[in-house]
Order: sequence, then C-alpha cells, then structure tokens
Amino acid sequence: MPRALNTSQLSFMLAAIISVIPFAIDAYLPALGVMASDLGYSLHQLELTISSFFVGYALGSLVGGPLSDHYGRRLMGVLGLVVFTLASLVMTLTESYEGLLALRFVQAVGGGVTTVIVPAIVRDRFERQEAAKVMTTVAFIMMAAPLTAPIVGSVLLAFWGWRSIFSFLALYAFVLVLLAKAFLPESRDKSITLPAFSINKALTNYRIIFFQLEARPYFIASVCSSAIFLSYLTQAAFLLNEYSGVSALQFPLIFSGFVVCLMLANRGNAFLLRRFDSRLIFLWGVRLTLVNTSLLLMTSFLADDASRWVMVCVLLVISSLGFISSNAQTNFLHFFKEQSGTASSVLKATEMTAGAMSGALISALYDGTPLPLAGVMFCASFFAFAYVWKSRKAISAL
Repeated sequence: MPRALNTSQLSFMLAAIISVIPFAIDAYLPALGVMASDLGYSLHQLELTISSFFVGYALGSLVGGPLSDHYGRRLMGVLGLVVFTLASLVMTLTESYEGLLALRFVQAVGGGVTTVIVPAIVRDRFERQEAAKVMTTVAFIMMAAPLTAPIVGSVLLAFWGWRSIFSFLALYAFVLVLLAKAFLPESRDKSITLPAFSINKALTNYRIIFFQLEARPYFIASVCSSAIFLSYLTQAAFLLNEYSGVSALQFPLIFSGFVVCLMLANRGNAFLLRRFDSRLIFLWGVRLTLVNTSLLLMTSFLADDASRWVMVCVLLVISSLGFISSNAQTNFLHFFKEQSGTASSVLKATEMTAGAMSGALISALYDGTPLPLAGVMFCASFFAFAYVWKSRKAISAL
C-alpha cells in the first residue's frame, strides 16, 4: 500500500501529475517552426497538433472521470500515464505530419485519463474552502512546468533535435508511473457501494452534472477562462515569434515571464483566500478578466504592428485568470460528492473542447494580427461575465 502523504506532500504529488499537460504542450512550442520545416508543412498547420491534443485530452477526461469513480483514482491515473508514455515514445519515430497528429491525440487521451483524477482527489479529501486553498497550491506548484518547459524544449531542440522533446516527455511520465504506484493514495470512499459500471449510468451522471443549475456559473466561467488561456497557448508561437519578432532563444524567457505573472496572481488568490470566501474572489476575477480582454481588443484595433501594448494587455488577461480557475473548479466540484470524478471529467473535457474550438477559430480567422485572438478572448470573457452576473445573487447567498 502507498505510504500516507500529508497535505503538502499530496499537493506536490498532484502538481507533478497534472504537470504532464503543460509539459506536453509548452515544451515543444519552441520547436514548432523546426518541426514544420522538417515535415514540410506551415507553422499554422503544425499549430493544429495543439488542437488535436486538446480534443484527445477532452476524450480522455470523459473516459477517465467515470472510470475513476468506479475503479479508483490511483488505478486510472497509472493507466493514463502508461498510455502517455507509450505514445510519447512512438512519437520519437514518426516521420509524417499525419502520424504526429494521431499520436498527439493518443498522448492527450492518456493525459486526460491521468489528470482528471487530480481535482477529484482534492474533492474527495477536502471541504470547499480548504479545497480551494489546496487547488491553488497545486496550481502554483504546477506553474513550474510552463515556466521551465519552453526552456527545456529549447535546450533539447538545440542539442538533440525536436524528437528528443518527446523522449523527455516519455521519461517524465514513466517516472510518474513509478511514483504513483509507490506514493499516490486511493481517495475514493470505499464505503460507498456503487453499481457495476455502465454507459447508461455514466450518461445519467452526465445529465445530473449538466443540469445542476447552482453549479453552472462556475462551470461556464471555468470553461471560458480555459478557452482564453488555451487560445493564448495555440497562438504563443505566432504572437511572440512572428508578431513581436522574438528570437528562438528569447522565446522561453518571454514565455516564462507570462507564467511568472500568472504565478503571482495565483499567490494573490491564495492570500485573498485567507480573508475572503472563494466565491467572492471568483466574482472579482470574472469582472477583472472582462476589463482586461476589453482593453486587449481595443489595443489590437488601434495599435501598430508588434505593439508592446498588445503584449501588456495579453499579460494582464492571462494574469487575471489566476483569480478564476481554482475558485471556479473547487466550487463546481463542491456540488458533486459521489460523482466528483465524473464531474471533473465533464469540466476538463468541456474546457479542452472549448480550447480546441477557440484555437481552430483563431487559425481560421488568421490575418497576421492579434485581432482574432483578442476577439475570441473578449467573447469568452463576456459570455462568462454575462452568465455569472445573472447568477451573482444566488452565488453570494450560498
């Protein structure tokens, strides 16, 4: 049996598990241009491998959540990591763009099955306000992945080529397999007797989750904030390399600067949680994000090419998400005790689907400016604000 972990140790373990996703996305962003040249495709075509990853992650989340409710968080986490490891290894051998698309999809399915257990474990073990604090801590530790991933990717690219990035991902996931088997505890309450797993039961739970009206504002805001952040990720190579003229060596430094600002916002959220209810901070975050996306949209209309003000506004938008994500996620899962795994899978799958659709839409509207990105970010933040504002009295009264 795995040894017992205290709250800090568990937070580090869960952060390491959920970090496979930012590592899988961010580590190969600096290599997209080289990969496009090597495989004979354009940069914007290679960006579709990110959207393919989002779709695979959504599917993996939908599968992993309900299965973890029945068979346990630990088992599904290990199985997902094994799939991720194998897909990453095969990617080191692929010679075609189509093969890369397919393998990124499979890799993401494994990642989705694995990481969907993280918020479910937090929901299993902690109550709402404490869960918000733990998820904020997990998110802060996890930020080390997007902070270091572009640097790791750039170093691997420079010395051993882009295929070595996927070798690194395979090694990282395999180490997590060993750690999960040794230390990850099973958090699902075994005293709750569940019927045999069936597709009909899973669909019934999905309906329960989708039609829980009190939880919906948190669901909508979390999905929209993820769409904003994932839109930025899909456009990071364009925004920094083509639009701002950042070199390959400068890319990881600038990208890491954005992550540092998000980490600072996360720490600000942790500080506020000591004095204010997570639901109140959530409301502030939704309003702040709308203000920042509005500034970005106006700046994109008015600014010259490679405007520093556009980058400043993008930075503000990304930072404001630090006050939404953890609070929205924990308050959403608070409504689902016995179906926390399924609820987590619904949330993660919808978030990634929204991110994939947003990235595809931005690519379709590409005009050589940041305007499509700004427009999608503004629409997502406005929709979240409108729905949450309509429900603000109910949120405040809970």
